[in-house]
Order: sequence, then C-alpha cells, then structure tokens
Amino acid sequence: MDELTTSQAARAYETHPNVINRLIFMGRLVAHKDADGHWLISRDSLERWNKNRVRRTQKVEKTNAR
Repeated sequence: MDELTTSQAARAYETHPNVINRLIFMGRLVAHKDADGHWLISRDSLERWNKNRVRRTQKVEKTNAR
C-alpha cells in the first residue's frame, strides 16, 4: 500500500496540513500511526478525497471594457 505522511500529503494535494489532520479525525481519510507517532495516509484515500473535493476560487472583478 502506498502511503504518505501528513506533510507529504499537504504538499502533494496543495492544502494545509491541518486540513489533512481534520480529515483523518473526521474519518474521511484512511490513516494509521507509525511507530514514531506520525500519521501515514493511504494514497487511494487521498485520491478519492481529491477527486470529490470542492475548491474555492478567488473572485474576479468584472471590468467594463469599452
């Protein structure tokens, strides 16, 4: 099974590590702790989450070009 740490997942999926931790605690990501106490997250679980997540976009102001 391919697994990533919290920081690796945050970099790979362009999000904050706190978001990854919150998803683990909510049960939306499959993860377990290693012997050192670090979370290891299933890449398949991350892919499923990434495919279904809604990303916020910045508002673009419309200009009246004449």
